[in-house]
Amino acid sequence: MIATFEAGLPGTGPLPVHLHTGKPTPWSEGFVVRFIAQSGDWIGNLQTGYGYATKVIEWPEADAVILIAKGAVYFVRPDQPNQWKFIDLLGIDCVVAPARDLALISTYTDVVAISPDGSERWRRSVAVDGVEITNVRDGLIHGSAGINPPDEWHSFVLQLATGIDAEQSGEREPPMTWDLETRN
Repeated sequence: MIATFEAGLPGTGPLPVHLHTGKPTPWSEGFVVRFIAQSGDWIGNLQTGYGYATKVIEWPEADAVILIAKGAVYFVRPDQPNQWKFIDLLGIDCVVAPARDLALISTYTDVVAISPDGSERWRRSVAVDGVEITNVRDGLIHGSAGINPPDEWHSFVLQLATGIDAEQSGEREPPMTWDLETRN
């Protein structure tokens, strides 16, 4: 299984598979990817996101690749062209965990853990202006989070299995809610 970025859509051959971020624009050329798989070759036309990053991360244990196309992140099974999932618009990077059972996507604000079936296992907001995963070991994710203002980078450590802040001993933080009755 191989995925490579191409210069543009081919002028002949079968129609490309259009991968989109939720608002299909199949008439518009995005990032073009050629997939070479056991089931045959095909072309994907990926709608882009709101970032700068572009890369292909092969994940053989999941029979998949993670694609970042100018921020838009997709989970794609090259042997199944119509079985893909859109994950995020602001992707920066992706690393597969040492046990090869999770893909960890860093966005401008979050760390997102993806299971081998392409589903989101957990998501944790850690930054305002960039996330860098520097190391994954002993069940922990180590990284740096961009906080702007004041234009600083702070380290973080998350539990690999849950995304909970490993430096705090409490339970997962409750989701933020908005009380419409009292407006607070």
